[in-house]
Amino acid sequence: MKKKPMSQHGIKTKAGKLLSQFLKEIAQEKTELVKDENNEDQMATKAEALARKIWNMALGWKEVEIEKGIKSETFHAPDKAMMMLVFDRTEGRVSTSVSGGKALSAAKRVTEQSKNRLNELVE
Repeated sequence: MKKKPMSQHGIKTKAGKLLSQFLKEIAQEKTELVKDENNEDQMATKAEALARKIWNMALGWKEVEIEKGIKSETFHAPDKAMMMLVFDRTEGRVSTSVSGGKALSAAKRVTEQSKNRLNELVE
């Protein structure tokens, strides 16, 4: 029996599944150095290192560089997109919330979530 050639959609679907599988496998590789609570280097998975980077970007961070004996500091402001990524992931949501066909701003989403939590406490 002759096998039917795969459609373009089938090829893209299979490629997407393979890519996801490989990304998950690579994410579990322990190849990255991260600082522990004592500010000492420890090995971590790529997934953990990425999560830490996302947190730093969400909160803002100070970058210190020393070049030719001169110390310079750069403060990176919190990144709203990373804040929302952390917020959505920690709340168990992946997709963007929508209201009346419009996406809510980050500030409104945080306000709505806070209001919902306060209402839950009162009940």
